[in-house]
Amino acid sequence: MKHKTMNIRAALLSAVFSVGILSVSAHAQNVLIQDATVVVPDGRSSDTDILIQDGRIISIGRDIAAPDGAEVLGAAGYWVTPGLFSPYSSLGLVEVSGESSTNDTRSSDSDTSVSERAVDSFNPRSVHIANVRRRGITHLVSTGEAAGDSIFAGIGLIASTEGDFDSVLNEAAFVHVALGESGSNHAGGSRSAAMAQLRAALGDALTYRTRFNAPSDGDALSRQDAAALAPAARGEIPLLISANQASDLMTLTRLKKEFPRLNIIVIGAMEAWQVADALKAADIKVVIDPVNNLPDRFEGRGASLDNITILDAAGVDYAIANLSSQGVAKPAPINQHAGNAVGNGLDWDKAFAAISSTPRRWFGLSPNTISTGPISTLIIWDGDPLEATSAPLKLWIDGKEQSLTSRQSLLRDRYNPTSDDTRPYKYRN
Repeated sequence: MKHKTMNIRAALLSAVFSVGILSVSAHAQNVLIQDATVVVPDGRSSDTDILIQDGRIISIGRDIAAPDGAEVLGAAGYWVTPGLFSPYSSLGLVEVSGESSTNDTRSSDSDTSVSERAVDSFNPRSVHIANVRRRGITHLVSTGEAAGDSIFAGIGLIASTEGDFDSVLNEAAFVHVALGESGSNHAGGSRSAAMAQLRAALGDALTYRTRFNAPSDGDALSRQDAAALAPAARGEIPLLISANQASDLMTLTRLKKEFPRLNIIVIGAMEAWQVADALKAADIKVVIDPVNNLPDRFEGRGASLDNITILDAAGVDYAIANLSSQGVAKPAPINQHAGNAVGNGLDWDKAFAAISSTPRRWFGLSPNTISTGPISTLIIWDGDPLEATSAPLKLWIDGKEQSLTSRQSLLRDRYNPTSDDTRPYKYRN
């Protein structure tokens, strides 16, 4: 049996000099990963080998023999996990938030609202896509923001971080709505106005086939926007609603009674711990940032580090995101936010699920588990992925190994003052 064996760091350095910023190879490699801690559906398995052939996991166990020609990675001390999923971001829609020509997250002067599709602005070659991929994010939600006098931010998408132009997996994955302080500002100045707009819009959407004799016959929406909202109003796709205050969350529980088919996912939910049982009873999901404990707005006065553990105890379905202003545009460290949740009492397996399998389930993606058979989307880490100092060493999406190089890492290496390269900066890498 002939095969090559190398330390994984040496393998990584070899890859850096032979690949570009997109896929490492157009063809899947045959790889044997040895002695890793593997995150599997029912927990974690230590000192485990994984054999990948043609992009599929063929075998998981111990002392697996390497096939002829396979690359063998001695991964003792390393971890193997499914890819991470960012459940809320504006990735691919903005490069520089303060430069309007590169920011497609909002359209304040537009005559449309719900029907504005993020996919029409999405740039899979955004520098931020490569940056988050090298931090372990393999799939993402991307959506714009509400603007003008509408509470609606349009139709969001689901994409992989491969960087290819066909990386969008669902062009119409959900509808995004702003309530709370933001929604009241867009609706005219009050939460009542925002909710009146939302209820009227749902009514337009549910009856748009019979209500509209002219494009402007709706109570709140044009015919075009009502048609775009209809799938969410019927519960066929999720309705993402940004809200934080406990009273706003209770309003959503009443809305769910009025429109029981709604599949509501709340973004933010800083005070959700105060109404956890009501959210569970209404089957309302939440995306929260477990490090949000210092309110930066009135609607988050009750923010608490105990938010996620209380929601977990109540049985609320939750996912974890980086919801800081920079984190929405560049959500790379979501694994660290999940790690903070573990530090504050959440079970490790639940925290990892909240940045991987849970949002995949919400948005209709097939399960991504480390198991034999399926095309593999997985990551090799140099340590516990929820530790701040850990980083990916290798990453596959749908069986294709991906580059962990980005424009930022190339610039870092070019201008590294400790580099042995004596050429002028412009001639380096």
